[in-house]
Amino acid sequence: MKHRVNHLGGSLLGCAALFALGACQAPQLQNSPWSQIGEGTSTVGMSSGWAFYSAEMTAAGTSGALLGEYGSDNVDLPPVVGGALKASHFVSDNIALGGIVEYRRFDPDPASPLSATLLADEFDTVHWILTSRYFFEPFGAEDRWKPFLGIDFSYIDEVDFGGVTVDYPAPFPSEVVNIKAGAYTTWALVAGASYLWSDNMTVDFGGFYEVTDKAGEVTLTFPNLGGATADVVVEPEGLILFAGLTFYF
Repeated sequence: MKHRVNHLGGSLLGCAALFALGACQAPQLQNSPWSQIGEGTSTVGMSSGWAFYSAEMTAAGTSGALLGEYGSDNVDLPPVVGGALKASHFVSDNIALGGIVEYRRFDPDPASPLSATLLADEFDTVHWILTSRYFFEPFGAEDRWKPFLGIDFSYIDEVDFGGVTVDYPAPFPSEVVNIKAGAYTTWALVAGASYLWSDNMTVDFGGFYEVTDKAGEVTLTFPNLGGATADVVVEPEGLILFAGLTFYF
């Protein structure tokens, strides 16, 4: 399966926090901009965002009535909610390495890689991410802005889609099949900028484009087709925009 999200979604909590910041003026800095942040500094933070995401679903029949069938479908994955917790450490004044735990919830559109249509309910994914960031020189009023680039590598454990309704062409009756896809990994290119809100806190804005490195796989069995089986491969891909807060110590 390949899912492409074309709808907006995100965390009300994250939006509320950023709205509260936008409603007031940034405090005066007590030190020179960014002088408290550099090699040896550690960080913790949180973020939320909006996804424009999809997945390519490829299916190959391996037995019974599906033997020899092959097909694929692009599946939109409208996001429902998502958020991340992150931590990092500056190994130099410009380079930070760390980890992120990210939660995403999607409400997928119907998918038809073969003759049947799959209708899944909302499902969750948890992403364990190794992250790197390179921060460029500051710019803007009071030198409060710092742009950054980065690369993320993500591991996503087994994805449980739960009970998925399978609608067959007549005369076969519909049925519900439990689907659990295997683990997969992704790479992402990240770009954004951090605004120094106070000496030890930034507001961060950016986006990343994510592609599958190792696809998730699952073998499905369809009782109403006499136990016919199909191998399905899922390759997610898409753009995620984010905003968040980072605290430095």
